[in-house]
Amino acid sequence: MALLSVRDLVVRFRTHDGTVYAVNGVSYDVEEGETLGLVGESGCGKSVTNLAVMQLLPRPAGRIEGGEVRFEDIDLTRASEAQMRDLRGRDIAMIFQDPMTSLNPVLTIEEQMVETIQAHRAVTRREARERAIELLRMVGIPNPELRLGSFPHHFSGGMRQRVMIAMALALEPKLLIADEPTTALDVTIQAQVLELLQRLTTERGTAVVLITHDLGVVAGMTGRINVMYAGFVVETAPTPELFAHPRHPYTVGLLHSIPRLDSPEGEPLIPIEGTPPDLRRAPVGCPFAPRCAWRLPACWETGPSLEPLEAGATIRTTGPQATHRVSCWNPATAEEAVAGAPLRDGFVAAPPPGGSGGRGAGPVAEEGERVVFTADADEAAALPGAHGLPEPPATTEPWR
Repeated sequence: MALLSVRDLVVRFRTHDGTVYAVNGVSYDVEEGETLGLVGESGCGKSVTNLAVMQLLPRPAGRIEGGEVRFEDIDLTRASEAQMRDLRGRDIAMIFQDPMTSLNPVLTIEEQMVETIQAHRAVTRREARERAIELLRMVGIPNPELRLGSFPHHFSGGMRQRVMIAMALALEPKLLIADEPTTALDVTIQAQVLELLQRLTTERGTAVVLITHDLGVVAGMTGRINVMYAGFVVETAPTPELFAHPRHPYTVGLLHSIPRLDSPEGEPLIPIEGTPPDLRRAPVGCPFAPRCAWRLPACWETGPSLEPLEAGATIRTTGPQATHRVSCWNPATAEEAVAGAPLRDGFVAAPPPGGSGGRGAGPVAEEGERVVFTADADEAAALPGAHGLPEPPATTEPWR
């Protein structure tokens, strides 16, 4: 049984400007000791997914509107606030993106760390302080006895991040969620923080969910990767398999948009054209269709599910032998993944339905705890384009 199991998670933000479709049926599992990477562009739902796991969505706007999140034998979507307070820090910990805004600026490091430890363990203040000193020394803070009396603004960005890691590991949690743990750090400090995180979690067998948009980080830190786009998981595979054989056009685009040391000199990068969708519009079809060079007519109509590359294959959701699955009607071939473009003779990306008329975003219908995305023709006709993106031309030349 997986330590963490997320099934068909749906998160919505109800705002004055309309509903934001932030997470749209995400499912994944994490075993004890496993490191899972979540990658994708900013705004694709990585952080929101894990804030939902922690029950830390901003309220009243953010709500879980479908699905299940099980930690061991507890359904976190139905857990009370008292239960969640007991779990947070002790069994599930999170390293937030910006330590300066996550640490209280008017409390010393000692006050914050001691309070965290005493909230979950029946220890004296002296024992909690000794534990805090041990943790700061473990993460490489010099003179921890003296630095405990410092305020967060007395530390550099890298040292604040080390303090956050120390606080997250203070109670030896079973699951650690690291949300962009190297944001705003220079490359030298990034390497130190990642090495520290990897060593400490390996020694304790802690499961890690690493959220980042840096593919270099997940390549060296994770055993398995989920690629997210517009609130969906579009591809998942063990890390070596995903880098060697990407199949979803979005994953192919991500890998071709970063420089490689083994690339021939002067070889240009291939950017992903267009912009991410407007999440205030309900998804219709494949969310990547407006930017995809591999799209088929079906991509505009129906969103594909996350399926194994080989039909009928046994699905393993965790571990180094996890099944390579992709959510795409027309996955890239191995040769196309290397080239970064479709290579089939005469292939032309499918224009939107009705030529320039396009297809807009329709309402979302729920069926039990699963979400079915549908489009209403009359409502769609009044909208400017699929997912709020510029309409592709009626005829599109193959991407070369």
